[in-house]
Order: sequence, then structure tokens, then C-alpha cells
Amino acid sequence: MANSLQDQLLNTGLASEEQLQQALDSKKKPRNNAKQKPRRSPLKTVSKHPKASDKHTATPDKNTSKPKKKAKNPPSDLAQFYKKRTKFEKNARETAARKQREAKLLRKENMRKIRKIVLDNIQNAENAEIRYNFIVGSSIKYLHVTEAQQTALSAGELAITFLGRRRCLIPITII
Repeated sequence: MANSLQDQLLNTGLASEEQLQQALDSKKKPRNNAKQKPRRSPLKTVSKHPKASDKHTATPDKNTSKPKKKAKNPPSDLAQFYKKRTKFEKNARETAARKQREAKLLRKENMRKIRKIVLDNIQNAENAEIRYNFIVGSSIKYLHVTEAQQTALSAGELAITFLGRRRCLIPITII
């Protein structure tokens, strides 16, 4: 196998001397009709030492050159839709939260007003001895009242309300 492929082709008669010379000539001269690009290595090699010719070439500094503005591609319709939807959902959440806070403040203010009205008009008597039974839901509750309060409750002039866990008698006119 010391013979090259060219010698083997000549010995077997598959190629002639002229064909061999044409092959050698075509290796030396690239064809004009076929454009050949020089092959580049996928990895760039950077030399650690600059060439002497590189020192004299004028290259602009990166800091002094103006940066090129990148042309932004307009966002797609889908991206715009998602952006609008996100903004809409955020506004809806903020509106719902604001309404909830306002409702909570309104309830708190109303409870404060009701508490003040009940405490200003409470008519419970400390010396009441008569047990007055009344129904709340499905359970029976009671309150100690005087005889005058008992007749006023029966006539519908007084009402019973709860303030916390305390049962209070108030005039019906303030309701």
C-alpha cells in the first residue's frame, strides 16, 4: 500500500497520464465558474500580541463612536392584545379593591353612627324585675324590664336591639 492512489489507478489502467496531469492542474487553479468561499474556523482566534501593522492603522475608539439605534420591531397584535388585557385586568382589580375599601369604611361609619344613636337613646332600667321573653331566630331570649317598659313593648312604643352582646331598649321613633 506504499503506492498512492494515483499510481494504483495508472497501474490498473483506469486512468491515463494525461488525466493525472489534468487533475494536478485543476488542484492548482480553482475554476472560475464555481465561486469558492474561504473556509473559516467556527472559533475566532485572538492573538495576545497585536501585529506591528495594527498599531499604525486608524481605528475609531468604541467610546467616541455614536451607538447605533436599534430599530424596534412593532409589537405583534397578540402582544398588544395581552398588554391591553393585562392592563384591563389590573384596572378591574384596583377598582374592585377600591370599592371594597369604600364599602368597608361606609359600614364602619354606619356602625359608629348606629352605636351613638342607640347609646344616646337607651332606656334600660337598673331596677327592672320583670322577665320579658322574646324570640330571635329560633331561640328564646329574655330581658328584665319594669311594668311601664313592659306595657310600652306590648304597645309597640319600644323596641329591643342588640349592641354587641348587650340587649337594649330603645324608642321606636328613632328607628
